Order: sequence, then C-alpha cells, then structure tokens
Amino acid sequence: MEYEIVTLEEKIAVGVSARTNNASPDMGAVIGGLWNCFYNEGVYASVPDKANAKALGIYTEYEGDEKADYTAMAACETSAEPKGENYAVCRIPAGKYAKFVIHGDMVQAVGTAWQEIWKMNLPRAFQCDFEEYQDDCMENAEIHIYVGLKEEKSAVESRCGLLCSACGYREQMNCAGCVHIEKPFWGDSCPVKACCEAKQHEHCGQCKEFPCDLLNGFAYDEKQGDNGERIEQCKRWRNK
Repeated sequence: MEYEIVTLEEKIAVGVSARTNNASPDMGAVIGGLWNCFYNEGVYASVPDKANAKALGIYTEYEGDEKADYTAMAACETSAEPKGENYAVCRIPAGKYAKFVIHGDMVQAVGTAWQEIWKMNLPRAFQCDFEEYQDDCMENAEIHIYVGLKEEKSAVESRCGLLCSACGYREQMNCAGCVHIEKPFWGDSCPVKACCEAKQHEHCGQCKEFPCDLLNGFAYDEKQGDNGERIEQCKRWRNK
C-alpha cells in the first residue's frame, strides 16, 4: 500500500470509547456498537465545539502491539475539551504519521486496509492511530488512515537528498544545511526546500509525488546535478 509521511499537530477528539482486542470474537460488535451509540443515540449531535463534520475512528492506549488490548473510539474533532459532560476525550498526539488514502465501502475498505497495514514493516509507535472519514458515503467513501510512527533522531541532512556533511561549501560558506536555515547561501530561496516544508515533509522521499519533476530537474541538472544520487539518498532515508 502506498502512503506518505506527514507531521500532524495535536487534535482533540470527543466521543465514546471501549476496550477491545483484535483477536477478541466480539471486537467487531464492540466497535460497531460505538458507532451506533455515537450517531444513533445522539452523542454526535450533542458534542459541542466541533472543528469539522468529519468522523474519527481512533485506536489508542495500546498495552503492546496490534495483538494487545487497546481503546477504540468513535469521535469527532473539537476545538476544545467539553466541560462537565459525560464524553470520552482523547488528545491525538502531535507527531509523524504514515497517511494512507483509501476509497470504497466504508466498512470493508477500512477492514481490508488494516489487514494490509498490519503486515507492513512500519516503525509504529502504538500510541494513537486513527481513521478520518472525509464524507458519509457508505458505498464509496474516502477515508484517510493515520498510523502513528516512532520519533527517532533524524539522520536527514537536507530536503532534497544532498549529503551536507560531504559538501565542500559547508565550512567555506558557514552553511548549516537547508534543514537548519531559512534560506540557502546561494540565493533567496530553494524551490525544493520550500515545496517540501510547505507539505510538512522532512525530506522529499516522504512525498507521495516523489520523485517529482522539480526534484528530477535538480538531480539531473547538467552543471549542478548528481545523476540522481540525491533521489537514491531520499529513498534510503525513507526506508530506514
């Protein structure tokens, strides 16, 4: 399955919750019951300060990996925590997530996607994962699945894949590398750096359009290019 790495800010989610386990025979009934309660028993309608109309399916408070118990929630994002109300509240932590975009039957497509995600070698944090339902079309919905990733010390030296540690200009121009400066020493701006940071990616290899025409233009430029080596470096950073 294709995905991109995104950095999210903290979200407040309000709804209903229950403990379950993927191996439990009543897991489907537990999660289905949460959605029934959320919509058919008036919970969604009563939640104050909704940030948008999107529903969230949240999996948090893991006791271990995907085989362990966790808390499931049917919820929506809010701009503030409700006061004095009997809701389940979750703060989806800020950080890096693998973002999957799927389309299809709202129940079957999500179930199939999770079966595939469980097989993937992702550096999962098992802190909080969630589904964000973009619409209420049961048969052909668009759902974004966010899988929380471990925060590791970054080895990334640039946005485009250049190894700043091997650059001859590093000491000569007192350049700390584009990850650590606002603009490059050689001009007012770098379009690759600007594009990558606008999408909140750590480097180009995290983008779903990688490698794009812009990056290819730099990588294979006759005078300043490196015959695609920076693209290969982005792949190495992504696959770590």
